[in-house]
Formats: sequence, structure tokens, C-alpha cells
Amino acid sequence: MHDRLFKEFLRRFLPEFMQLFFPAQATRLNFSTVRFFDKELIINLPEQELRITDVVAEVKTWQGETETVLIHVEVEGRDKRTLPQRMSEYYVLLRVLFGKPVLPIALVLLPKAGGLTWKEYTEELLGEKLLHFRYGQVGVRDLSASTYLAKQDPIAATLAVLMKIDRRSRAAVKLTALQTITQSGLSAGDKLFLLALVNTYAPTALLSDPREEIMRSLMDIEVSWGDKLREEGREEGRKEGLKEGLEKGQIYGERKLLLRLMALMFGPLSEELTQRIQAITDVAVLEELSQQVVQAKSLDELVIPESPSHQSAQS
Repeated sequence: MHDRLFKEFLRRFLPEFMQLFFPAQATRLNFSTVRFFDKELIINLPEQELRITDVVAEVKTWQGETETVLIHVEVEGRDKRTLPQRMSEYYVLLRVLFGKPVLPIALVLLPKAGGLTWKEYTEELLGEKLLHFRYGQVGVRDLSASTYLAKQDPIAATLAVLMKIDRRSRAAVKLTALQTITQSGLSAGDKLFLLALVNTYAPTALLSDPREEIMRSLMDIEVSWGDKLREEGREEGRKEGLKEGLEKGQIYGERKLLLRLMALMFGPLSEELTQRIQAITDVAVLEELSQQVVQAKSLDELVIPESPSHQSAQS
């Protein structure tokens, strides 16, 4: 989940990410020329096939040169002790594959990774230093939430929910993050994506704060954005209805609304759950589920009818 979510995050906000954490390098890059490699990169070696599935983007410098930026997303649960060697190997592979300079950066979601820094990796043999490699690293969980919330930047605020907190509660950090995101100049789609990311790592149902106004404000923001989603879904349904008939259009709109609401409130959905929602063709059921989502504290509280195919498989 983390890998997929942050790959999408970096594809949407690579310029902002670079400007936030590596401003000196970002000022030299013309991000209007950015081109992402959507397919995984495959390198065939004798008796071995290597795959690079991380985010790789090609972007020109303001001087007209072309550089390749590698953003390596380190997934929680992996052994970060092997990261320096892997980053050096990715660098060499990409350098050979593209024949261009590579700027290697690691976004590490594990704690105690060292914060924002440039890491080094060396290899020695027979007393000689053969390799000295450096890469940029953002150990996001070691950074200060207050420092990045103070920037009043939606990207910084989103990542702040993963950072260390001082005197604030997690609920207060999330509230400030949501307020910064919703008041920003981002598009509605980008705001919804960031809200879903925040809720994935800081679900309101697991947060607490002795100040009732904090928790109430959190719920107000989530409900108000649920209402915006509901209206957006209905509008899409009306447009779809002009093509396929009013009833089909209404089902389409309510179903899309429900899926987006669920992702916003509870984070990325499993394929199985998405298929169960896609199988619902009763508008009243979809509307009822949307109401449940706004009021529920977790997915487990939702009463979702089983699809006929799922029921047949169980019997």
C-alpha cells in the first residue's frame, strides 16, 4: 500500500517535493519538461532479470541539459540497512540504461533513518576505497511536524502527519494539515488525494485530543468534503445520464461518490472491496452506504451487501 500510494504522490507532486526538501537542486531543474517512465524498467543480465519499479522521471535543467531523477520509495518493513547498497546499484543501472546523470533520492518511511540528509556508501577491497557514492534521503518520520506545518504548504502539511510531534496531539497536527490542504490553491482532485493520504496515516477514529473543538473541527472538515464529493458525484452522474440514461447515470454517480468517500475517510481500498461496491446496482443502497461512511469510524462498521457472485462462491 505504502509503495503504491507514495508513487502516486511523487508523480503528482515531484516539483513540490523537490522544492521542499532539495531546493538547491530543484532551482536548476525545469519541471515543465518532466516526463515519467510509466512502465517498470527491465534490465536483462546473464541468468538474471533486474526490475526497477520505483518512480523515475526525466527532466531538463534550465541550461538545456537532460538529467534523470530517480526517486526511490523505501517501503515500511524492509531492512533499511541494505538501502545504501541498493541505491548505488540503482544509480549504476540507470546510468548505464539511460546514459545520463542520475540524481538519486530516497524517501524513507521507516523511523530512525536520519531525517533530511545526504547519505554515503563506500566499498573497499584490499585496503583500497573503490566506490564512494552519495544520495539524498528524506527520513520523513525523523523530521519535526511543527517545522513543516509552519511552512503553510499543503505538501509539507500532508507529510507532517508522518513526522515527530512535540507538544501537539496527533489530532491537532492532522487538523492543521487538513486546514492547510483545503485552503490551498490546489485543484479539488489534488486536495482529495492529499486528504486521503493524510487519513490513511492518521485516521480520525484512532486519534484523540482532550479539546473537544479539535475533534469536532476534524469531523466538520471530513463531512464538508464528503458533501463536496457527493455533489461532484451527482454532477458526474447527471452528465453520464445524458449518455446512458438517467438511471444508469445516477448509479454511476452514486457509486463513484461512494468509492471516493471511502478512500477519503479510510485510505486506499482493497481490490475485493472495490469489486463489491462496483457490483451494487441499487441507488438506495449506494446512498445508504455513503451516509454510513460519513458516520463510521472504520470500514468494519459498514454494512455492505454481498454481491450475488460472492454469495454463490461461499455457498
